[in-house]
Amino acid sequence: MPSMTKKVLNFILSPKLLACAAPAGIALTLALALAAELFRWHGILLIDLWVPIFTLTWLGWHLLRKRHLKLPPATWPATIFVLIGAASLLLNSADMSFAEFAAAAFYGVRWACMFILGIIIFNQKKSARAMTLWMIFAFATLLALAGFIQLQYFPSFEEYEVLGWDPHVGRLLSTWFDPNFVGAFLAFTFLLTLGAAFQKPKWRLPLAALGAIMLAALTLTFSRSAYLALLAGLFVFGIIKSRKLLVVGLLVLLIAVGLSGSIRSRVTSLVDSAQSVLTENYTLPDQSSRLRFDSWAEAWTLFAEKPLLGHGYNRYQDASIQYKLTADPTSHAATGSDSSLLTILATTGMAGFLPFLAVYIILALQAWQGRRNAYAAAFLAALVGLFISSIFVNGLLFPLFIAPFWLAAGLLPPLRFPRT
Repeated sequence: MPSMTKKVLNFILSPKLLACAAPAGIALTLALALAAELFRWHGILLIDLWVPIFTLTWLGWHLLRKRHLKLPPATWPATIFVLIGAASLLLNSADMSFAEFAAAAFYGVRWACMFILGIIIFNQKKSARAMTLWMIFAFATLLALAGFIQLQYFPSFEEYEVLGWDPHVGRLLSTWFDPNFVGAFLAFTFLLTLGAAFQKPKWRLPLAALGAIMLAALTLTFSRSAYLALLAGLFVFGIIKSRKLLVVGLLVLLIAVGLSGSIRSRVTSLVDSAQSVLTENYTLPDQSSRLRFDSWAEAWTLFAEKPLLGHGYNRYQDASIQYKLTADPTSHAATGSDSSLLTILATTGMAGFLPFLAVYIILALQAWQGRRNAYAAAFLAALVGLFISSIFVNGLLFPLFIAPFWLAAGLLPPLRFPRT
C-alpha cells in the first residue's frame, strides 16, 4: 500500500501531468467565463468556485515540488493590497455577521486567485504562452458570437429588471448580461489582436477575421465607455506602432457614425455628457449619465466616512445600506460604484487604493519597457483604454473580465532593471 500511495503521489506531482493540467485549467477558466451569468447561485458564479481550486492547486504543486517559481513584478503590491483588504475587513468585522464576513473574505480570496492566473502564465514556456493567447482570442470571439445570438433571440431585457438586471433593449449583452462590460472587454482584446498581428505576420489573416467579429460585436453594445476605451487604445497603439492606424481608425469611426443612427446617437450623448461635466452645468442628457454621477457621489461619500481603510473589502453594498445611500439594495449595480477606483477607495481606503493602483502602474511599466514587442505595446494601449472605461464601469473588479485580463497580463515580458 505505501508503494502504491507513493506511485500515485509521484504521478500527481509529475511535471508531465502539470504540463497537461495547466492548459486544461486555463481552458476551463475561460469556458466558465463564457458560461458567465447563465449559472449564478446566490451571487456566486461557477468561475468564482473554479479559479480558487485551480490556482491554489497549481501553487500547492509548485510548493510541494520545491520548483523555482517566477513572480511577476506586480506580485508585491498585489500582496500588500490583499493584506490591507483583509485588515479592512477585520477592522469592520463588528458591523458584520459571520456570514457577511465570510462572503466578503471569499471575494478577497477570489481576487487574489485571479491574480495567480497571471503568475501561472508568467511561468509558462513559450509554446504554452502562444496557446494561451489563442485561447484568449477564441474566448473573446465566442463571447461576441454569443452576443449575436442573444441580440437575435433576447433583444430586450426589460422583463428581467425584476431580477436586478438593467432593462437594456436592442444592445449586445452576450452571456455577461451587460453591454458595458462586454464592450470594454472586446475593446481590450481587439487591441491585443492588433498587437499579435503586428508581431506575427503569418497570423494576420485569422486574427483579422477574429478582430472583425469582435469589432462588430463591440459596435452593437452601443456602450459609450467601450467606444471611448477603443479610441483611446487605438490612439496609444497608433502613436507607438503605426501612425497610419490612427488615420484608418478615424475613417472607420466617421463611416460608422455616418451610417448608423444608433451609434451617432450614443456618440452625441457622450459628447454632451463631457461638455456638461467640463462646463460644470451638469445638465446631463440621459438617465444613465445621471445615475452614473449619483453612483460616483455615493462612493465618494462612503470614502469620506472612512478614508484610511474604508468599510471593508467587498462591503460596498452593506455600507451604502448602512448609510442609507442606495435606493435599491437588490440591484446588481448596488454591489459597487460605477467606477472601479472609487469602489476600492470606499472599501479599502487610501491604504488599499495605493497598492491597487501600483499593480496597474507596474503592468504599464512592463508594457512600456517591452513596447518594441507589438503585443506589449498593444497591452499598454488596451490597459489605457481599460482604465478609461473603469471610470464609468466597475471592470477592474468584475470577475468575468479580470480572469482573462490576468491571463493576458501574464504574457508580458518581465521588467528589466538597469545594472549598477
